[in-house]
Amino acid sequence: MLNFLKGLVYDFVLLLALAGRQKKSNSPKALIVRTDEIGDFILWQSFVPELVHCSLLKGYTVDFVGNTSVRTLFNLKGKHFFSKAVWLHKHAFKTNMYYRFQFLRNIFMEGYDIVINPIYSRSKRIDDSIVKAAKAPVTIGMFRNKENYAGYENRYDFKLYKQLMPEMDKPVFEFYRNKAFTEFVTGSKSLINKPEFPVENIHADIPSKLFHDYFVVFPGSRNAKRIWPTENFVEVSNYLYEKYKWVAVVCGSRADLPYCKAFMDQYAHPVKDFTNKTTLPNLLMVLKGAKCLLSVDTGSIHLAALVNCTTFGIFNGSQYGRFAPYPKEIADNIVALYPAKVEAAINRGDKNELKNYEYVVNIPYASVTVLKMITAIKKFIPEPISS
Repeated sequence: MLNFLKGLVYDFVLLLALAGRQKKSNSPKALIVRTDEIGDFILWQSFVPELVHCSLLKGYTVDFVGNTSVRTLFNLKGKHFFSKAVWLHKHAFKTNMYYRFQFLRNIFMEGYDIVINPIYSRSKRIDDSIVKAAKAPVTIGMFRNKENYAGYENRYDFKLYKQLMPEMDKPVFEFYRNKAFTEFVTGSKSLINKPEFPVENIHADIPSKLFHDYFVVFPGSRNAKRIWPTENFVEVSNYLYEKYKWVAVVCGSRADLPYCKAFMDQYAHPVKDFTNKTTLPNLLMVLKGAKCLLSVDTGSIHLAALVNCTTFGIFNGSQYGRFAPYPKEIADNIVALYPAKVEAAINRGDKNELKNYEYVVNIPYASVTVLKMITAIKKFIPEPISS
């Protein structure tokens, strides 16, 4: 009931934001909306040039609305393709009604002619609200899944999009869904075959502080349910130090501080703490020089894939096939570790069972054992040469 009432408040704020007449620009304007998380952005950002330069948008001024968490990555590449970027603070958008009103009102007053929303897990309360606020004559999106829509919200996006890319056969790795959507919008075959990023444009001094061979530990997650036990990270890190003498480098955001501190409190070998000390571009460079990454299912895995960092990722089966496992032709060194039940279904090729993992599931991440992780490391990383 509380969630339903919150939705009514959001609807009322949107109605207020749409009051009055739009200001129409003398030149045509388009908006691309991409407000989801870091991993989603990474698997999409390579298609920006093809979208912005397509025949549909020829002669248009193109703006971008994005999640503020990807701003530093966007500024290295994406900003060169857009006239303006508008940054959404998602927490404020959901909790501060004045901020929400002002944001939606500003979108409405821009008078966009075309709005493109490349998000598959569209949300009534975030990206679809922004699309509705724009009141553009042409709106293009994907046939969405049901993940971020409550049952009573299902009519909200009825006729919101004038053009919808049909649902694809599932599971589809998100990069390929983004590629199909780009081709749907542009009417042309995409030439992008894997995520790309101009790391040569990153000027970071943090990697110069790392004098030893090292591996990166990313023990946190923005979702408390996506946590692998600290003692597991410590045990695997002990193995890497004792076997290879690699130094542990702990990374994470401000929200990850408790998990990173817990790791460092229990880990007895040399460690460097970069928690909340790196931008996303800096983290890319740290990963680029690392021997490997240990992480749960977070955006750090997609960052690692961009710079060819060998990764051992802990997954619980949620959204199987969409964000993991990585197709070999995109990255052949991203090792996805699943609980025994999920792994068995994968090995059997049991499509009916794997359908159960289309959305987020509640299988504990701790179901992935330390032994499974160390076995994967032994299989993937060569034994050190004895002196």
